[in-house]
Amino acid sequence: MKPLISSNLRARSEHNQSKPKLMFFGDPHGDLDPVIAAVERLQPEAIVLLGDIQARRPLHVELGPILDLTEIWFIHGNHDTDSDADYDNLWGSELATRNLHGRIVEIAGYKVAGLGGIFRSKIWDPRRPIEEAAFQSSDAMRQTMKPEERWRDGISRKHRSSIFPADYQQLLRSGHSDILVTHEAPAAHPHGWQVIDELAETLGVQLVVHGHHHQYIDYLAEGLTTAAAPFRAFGVDMGSHLAWPTDPQNSTESEGPSQDLLDLAAEVFGAAAQDWLVKPHKLFDGQTPAAFATEGGSEKVRSILNAIRNGGVV
Repeated sequence: MKPLISSNLRARSEHNQSKPKLMFFGDPHGDLDPVIAAVERLQPEAIVLLGDIQARRPLHVELGPILDLTEIWFIHGNHDTDSDADYDNLWGSELATRNLHGRIVEIAGYKVAGLGGIFRSKIWDPRRPIEEAAFQSSDAMRQTMKPEERWRDGISRKHRSSIFPADYQQLLRSGHSDILVTHEAPAAHPHGWQVIDELAETLGVQLVVHGHHHQYIDYLAEGLTTAAAPFRAFGVDMGSHLAWPTDPQNSTESEGPSQDLLDLAAEVFGAAAQDWLVKPHKLFDGQTPAAFATEGGSEKVRSILNAIRNGGVV
Protein backbone atom coordinates (compact mmCIF):
# COMPACT_ATOMS: atom_id res chain seq x y z
CA MET A 1 0.00 0.00 0.00
CA LYS A 2 1.37 3.43 -0.96
CA PRO A 3 2.09 5.61 2.15
CA LEU A 4 0.09 8.81 2.58
CA ILE A 5 3.28 10.89 2.97
CA SER A 6 6.46 10.12 1.03
CA SER A 7 9.23 8.37 2.96
CA ASN A 8 11.60 11.17 1.92
CA LEU A 9 9.58 13.90 3.66
CA ARG A 10 8.88 11.70 6.69
CA ALA A 11 12.48 10.58 7.15
CA ARG A 12 13.81 14.13 7.02
CA SER A 13 11.25 15.20 9.62
CA GLU A 14 12.00 12.36 12.04
CA HIS A 15 15.73 12.96 11.69
CA ASN A 16 15.33 16.57 12.76
CA GLN A 17 13.08 16.16 15.80
CA SER A 18 14.56 17.94 18.83
CA LYS A 19 13.32 18.56 22.35
CA PRO A 20 12.11 22.14 22.78
CA LYS A 21 12.49 23.78 26.15
CA LEU A 22 9.00 25.28 26.14
CA MET A 23 5.83 24.68 24.17
CA PHE A 24 2.81 27.01 24.22
CA PHE A 25 -0.58 25.56 23.28
CA GLY A 26 -3.51 27.53 21.88
CA ASP A 27 -7.01 27.27 23.34
CA PRO A 28 -7.89 23.56 23.66
CA HIS A 29 -11.65 24.07 24.26
CA GLY A 30 -11.88 20.59 25.73
CA ASP A 31 -9.74 18.78 23.15
CA LEU A 32 -6.45 18.00 24.87
CA ASP A 33 -5.45 15.12 22.58
CA PRO A 34 -3.21 17.36 20.42
CA VAL A 35 -1.41 18.51 23.57
CA ILE A 36 -0.79 14.93 24.71
CA ALA A 37 0.34 13.84 21.24
CA ALA A 38 2.76 16.75 20.84
CA VAL A 39 4.30 16.25 24.28
CA GLU A 40 4.71 12.51 23.78
CA ARG A 41 6.40 13.16 20.44
CA LEU A 42 8.62 16.16 21.25
CA GLN A 43 9.05 15.82 25.05
CA PRO A 44 9.53 19.50 25.95
CA GLU A 45 10.82 20.44 29.37
CA ALA A 46 7.59 22.32 30.08
CA ILE A 47 4.33 23.43 28.46
CA VAL A 48 1.96 26.35 28.96
CA LEU A 49 -1.72 26.22 28.01
CA LEU A 50 -2.90 29.67 26.90
CA GLY A 51 -6.44 29.58 28.29
CA ASP A 52 -9.92 28.40 27.29
CA ILE A 53 -8.94 24.93 28.43
CA GLN A 54 -12.47 23.72 29.27
CA ALA A 55 -11.24 20.33 30.41
CA ARG A 56 -13.98 17.70 30.32
CA ARG A 57 -12.52 16.02 33.42
CA PRO A 58 -10.15 17.40 36.08
CA LEU A 59 -7.11 18.69 34.22
CA HIS A 60 -4.68 16.30 35.93
CA VAL A 61 -6.85 13.41 34.75
CA GLU A 62 -7.11 14.71 31.19
CA LEU A 63 -3.34 15.17 31.01
CA GLY A 64 -2.51 12.03 32.98
CA PRO A 65 -0.48 10.44 30.14
CA ILE A 66 2.04 13.32 30.16
CA LEU A 67 2.27 14.22 33.86
CA ASP A 68 5.62 12.43 34.12
CA LEU A 69 6.90 13.69 30.76
CA THR A 70 6.82 17.46 31.21
CA GLU A 71 5.98 20.32 33.58
CA ILE A 72 2.45 21.58 32.98
CA TRP A 73 1.50 25.24 33.48
CA PHE A 74 -1.47 27.30 32.32
CA ILE A 75 -3.36 30.54 32.35
CA HIS A 76 -7.15 30.61 32.25
CA GLY A 77 -9.32 32.10 29.52
CA ASN A 78 -12.78 33.63 29.47
CA HIS A 79 -14.48 30.33 28.60
CA ASP A 80 -12.98 28.58 31.62
CA THR A 81 -15.76 30.14 33.69
CA ASP A 82 -18.60 29.30 31.30
CA SER A 83 -19.95 26.49 33.48
CA ASP A 84 -19.42 24.96 36.91
CA ALA A 85 -17.71 22.01 35.21
CA ASP A 86 -15.34 24.24 33.23
CA TYR A 87 -14.39 26.00 36.44
CA ASP A 88 -14.12 22.95 38.69
CA ASN A 89 -12.14 20.86 36.22
CA LEU A 90 -9.49 23.57 36.20
CA TRP A 91 -9.44 25.22 39.63
CA GLY A 92 -10.44 21.98 41.34
CA SER A 93 -7.71 20.01 39.60
CA GLU A 94 -4.51 18.83 41.25
CA LEU A 95 -2.79 21.13 38.74
CA ALA A 96 -4.61 24.23 40.02
CA THR A 97 -1.41 25.53 41.63
CA ARG A 98 0.18 25.66 38.16
CA ASN A 99 -1.91 28.69 37.20
CA LEU A 100 0.54 31.46 36.20
CA HIS A 101 -2.03 34.24 36.48
CA GLY A 102 -0.66 37.27 38.31
CA ARG A 103 2.82 35.91 39.00
CA ILE A 104 6.24 35.08 37.59
CA VAL A 105 7.63 31.55 37.75
CA GLU A 106 10.93 30.16 36.48
CA ILE A 107 10.09 27.47 33.95
CA ALA A 108 12.64 25.57 31.84
CA GLY A 109 15.23 28.26 32.52
CA TYR A 110 12.94 31.20 31.64
CA LYS A 111 11.13 33.59 33.94
CA VAL A 112 7.53 33.36 32.71
CA ALA A 113 4.87 35.89 33.69
CA GLY A 114 1.16 35.13 33.29
CA LEU A 115 -1.99 37.19 32.85
CA GLY A 116 -5.06 35.03 32.39
CA GLY A 117 -8.63 36.06 31.59
CA ILE A 118 -9.96 38.97 29.57
CA PHE A 119 -10.83 42.63 29.98
CA ARG A 120 -14.53 43.25 30.58
CA SER A 121 -15.78 46.81 30.64
CA LYS A 122 -18.09 46.11 33.58
CA ILE A 123 -14.91 45.59 35.61
CA TRP A 124 -12.20 47.62 33.87
CA ASP A 125 -11.95 49.12 30.40
CA PRO A 126 -8.17 49.54 30.05
CA ARG A 127 -8.63 52.25 27.45
CA ARG A 128 -9.68 54.42 30.38
CA PRO A 129 -7.48 55.42 33.35
CA ILE A 130 -7.13 52.60 35.82
CA GLU A 131 -8.57 54.77 38.58
CA GLU A 132 -11.88 54.82 36.69
CA ALA A 133 -12.32 51.04 36.86
CA ALA A 134 -15.67 50.03 38.33
CA PHE A 135 -13.91 47.61 40.68
CA GLN A 136 -10.23 47.60 41.58
CA SER A 137 -10.26 44.00 42.83
CA SER A 138 -12.48 40.95 43.09
CA ASP A 139 -12.80 41.56 46.81
CA ALA A 140 -14.05 45.10 46.17
CA MET A 141 -16.67 43.68 43.81
CA ARG A 142 -17.71 41.01 46.32
CA GLN A 143 -18.34 43.63 49.00
CA THR A 144 -20.97 45.30 46.79
CA MET A 145 -22.90 42.07 46.22
CA LYS A 146 -25.81 40.73 48.22
CA PRO A 147 -25.29 37.21 49.61
CA GLU A 148 -27.81 35.76 47.15
CA GLU A 149 -25.92 37.34 44.24
CA ARG A 150 -22.66 35.63 45.11
CA TRP A 151 -21.38 32.38 43.66
CA ARG A 152 -19.87 30.12 46.29
CA ASP A 153 -19.75 33.13 48.59
CA GLY A 154 -17.61 35.09 46.15
CA ILE A 155 -18.01 37.05 42.95
CA SER A 156 -19.96 35.59 40.04
CA ARG A 157 -18.38 32.67 38.25
CA LYS A 158 -18.18 34.64 35.00
CA HIS A 159 -16.10 37.42 36.50
CA ARG A 160 -13.56 35.01 37.92
CA SER A 161 -12.07 35.16 34.42
CA SER A 162 -12.17 38.97 34.29
CA ILE A 163 -8.96 40.94 34.69
CA PHE A 164 -9.10 43.30 37.66
CA PRO A 165 -6.72 46.25 38.00
CA ALA A 166 -5.26 44.70 41.17
CA ASP A 167 -4.26 41.56 39.21
CA TYR A 168 -2.58 43.65 36.53
CA GLN A 169 -0.78 45.94 38.96
CA GLN A 170 0.46 43.03 41.05
CA LEU A 171 2.12 41.57 37.97
CA LEU A 172 3.40 44.98 36.89
CA ARG A 173 5.33 45.24 40.17
CA SER A 174 6.71 41.71 40.09
CA GLY A 175 10.10 42.46 38.56
CA HIS A 176 11.91 41.24 35.47
CA SER A 177 10.59 38.42 33.29
CA ASP A 178 11.70 36.80 30.04
CA ILE A 179 8.33 35.74 28.65
CA LEU A 180 4.77 37.02 29.12
CA VAL A 181 1.87 34.67 28.42
CA THR A 182 -1.60 36.21 28.12
CA HIS A 183 -5.04 35.28 26.90
CA GLU A 184 -5.60 38.77 25.53
CA ALA A 185 -3.52 40.05 22.59
CA PRO A 186 -1.00 42.89 22.46
CA ALA A 187 -1.76 46.22 20.81
CA ALA A 188 -0.61 45.25 17.30
CA HIS A 189 -3.57 42.83 17.04
CA PRO A 190 -6.82 44.37 15.69
CA HIS A 191 -8.47 43.39 18.98
CA GLY A 192 -5.40 43.88 21.15
CA TRP A 193 -4.63 46.11 24.09
CA GLN A 194 -1.98 48.75 24.72
CA VAL A 195 -1.82 47.77 28.40
CA ILE A 196 -0.46 44.36 27.36
CA ASP A 197 2.42 46.13 25.61
CA GLU A 198 2.97 48.35 28.63
CA LEU A 199 3.07 45.31 30.90
CA ALA A 200 5.50 43.50 28.59
CA GLU A 201 7.82 46.50 28.39
CA THR A 202 7.75 47.11 32.14
CA LEU A 203 8.63 43.47 32.79
CA GLY A 204 11.36 43.65 30.14
CA VAL A 205 10.21 40.49 28.35
CA GLN A 206 11.66 39.31 25.06
CA LEU A 207 8.57 37.33 24.08
CA VAL A 208 4.77 37.68 24.36
CA VAL A 209 2.60 34.65 23.52
CA HIS A 210 -1.21 34.72 23.58
CA GLY A 211 -4.25 32.62 22.71
CA HIS A 212 -7.93 33.70 22.58
CA HIS A 213 -8.25 34.66 18.89
CA HIS A 214 -7.88 31.19 17.33
CA GLN A 215 -5.30 32.41 14.85
CA TYR A 216 -1.61 31.79 14.34
CA ILE A 217 0.22 35.11 14.13
CA ASP A 218 3.94 35.76 13.93
CA TYR A 219 3.67 39.51 14.43
CA LEU A 220 7.09 40.21 12.94
CA ALA A 221 6.60 38.00 9.88
CA GLU A 222 3.13 39.47 9.29
CA GLY A 223 4.54 43.01 9.37
CA LEU A 224 2.49 43.93 12.46
CA THR A 225 5.67 44.72 14.38
CA THR A 226 9.24 45.49 13.34
CA ALA A 227 12.61 44.07 14.32
CA ALA A 228 13.05 47.19 16.45
CA ALA A 229 10.07 46.31 18.65
CA PRO A 230 10.93 45.68 22.31
CA PHE A 231 9.61 42.11 22.18
CA ARG A 232 8.64 39.34 19.75
CA ALA A 233 4.95 38.43 19.73
CA PHE A 234 3.06 35.33 18.65
CA GLY A 235 -0.58 34.30 18.69
CA VAL A 236 -1.18 30.55 18.84
CA ASP A 237 -4.12 28.95 17.06
CA MET A 238 -6.65 26.60 18.64
CA GLY A 239 -5.28 23.06 18.48
CA SER A 240 -1.80 24.28 17.59
CA HIS A 241 1.42 25.08 19.43
CA LEU A 242 4.54 27.21 19.41
CA ALA A 243 7.88 25.68 20.40
CA TRP A 244 10.47 27.95 22.01
CA PRO A 245 13.22 28.83 21.43
CA THR A 246 12.99 28.77 17.65
CA ASP A 247 16.55 27.95 16.61
CA PRO A 248 16.89 27.59 12.81
CA GLN A 249 19.88 25.28 13.25
CA ASN A 250 18.13 22.98 15.68
CA SER A 251 14.46 23.29 14.77
CA THR A 252 12.40 20.51 13.29
CA GLU A 253 11.83 22.72 10.28
CA SER A 254 15.46 22.95 9.17
CA GLU A 255 15.26 20.19 6.54
CA GLY A 256 11.61 19.30 6.24
CA PRO A 257 8.13 19.70 7.70
CA SER A 258 7.74 18.50 11.28
CA GLN A 259 6.30 15.05 11.89
CA ASP A 260 3.13 16.42 13.49
CA LEU A 261 2.56 18.56 10.39
CA LEU A 262 2.89 15.53 8.13
CA ASP A 263 0.51 13.59 10.35
CA LEU A 264 -2.00 16.45 10.34
CA ALA A 265 -1.87 16.70 6.54
CA ALA A 266 -2.49 12.95 6.31
CA GLU A 267 -5.43 13.27 8.71
CA VAL A 268 -6.97 16.11 6.71
CA PHE A 269 -6.34 14.94 3.15
CA GLY A 270 -5.78 11.20 3.44
CA ALA A 271 -4.14 9.83 0.30
CA ALA A 272 -4.06 13.31 -1.23
CA ALA A 273 -1.84 14.71 1.52
CA GLN A 274 1.40 14.31 -0.43
CA ASP A 275 -0.05 16.14 -3.46
CA TRP A 276 -1.27 19.03 -1.27
CA LEU A 277 2.12 19.41 0.42
CA VAL A 278 4.05 19.71 -2.85
CA LYS A 279 1.64 21.90 -4.81
CA PRO A 280 2.32 25.70 -4.80
CA HIS A 281 -0.39 27.70 -3.07
CA LYS A 282 -1.13 31.43 -3.03
CA LEU A 283 -1.62 31.38 0.75
CA PHE A 284 2.05 30.46 1.07
CA ASP A 285 3.35 33.20 -1.22
CA GLY A 286 3.33 30.83 -4.19
CA GLN A 287 5.46 28.24 -2.40
CA THR A 288 4.46 24.67 -1.66
CA PRO A 289 3.19 24.05 1.89
CA ALA A 290 6.18 21.75 2.49
CA ALA A 291 8.70 24.39 1.40
CA PHE A 292 6.91 27.14 3.30
CA ALA A 293 6.96 25.06 6.48
CA THR A 294 10.64 24.21 6.01
CA GLU A 295 11.53 27.89 5.79
CA GLY A 296 9.90 28.71 9.13
CA GLY A 297 6.20 28.87 8.30
CA SER A 298 5.04 25.59 9.82
CA GLU A 299 2.59 27.26 12.20
CA LYS A 300 0.77 28.99 9.34
CA VAL A 301 0.59 25.69 7.44
CA ARG A 302 -0.72 24.01 10.59
CA SER A 303 -3.27 26.78 11.10
CA ILE A 304 -4.63 26.35 7.58
CA LEU A 305 -4.77 22.57 7.93
CA ASN A 306 -6.73 22.99 11.16
CA ALA A 307 -9.08 25.40 9.42
CA ILE A 308 -9.71 22.91 6.63
CA ARG A 309 -10.21 20.10 9.13
CA ASN A 310 -12.77 22.23 10.99
CA GLY A 311 -14.81 22.94 7.88
CA GLY A 312 -13.15 26.08 6.52
CA VAL A 313 -12.75 26.60 2.78
CA VAL A 314 -9.22 27.36 1.61
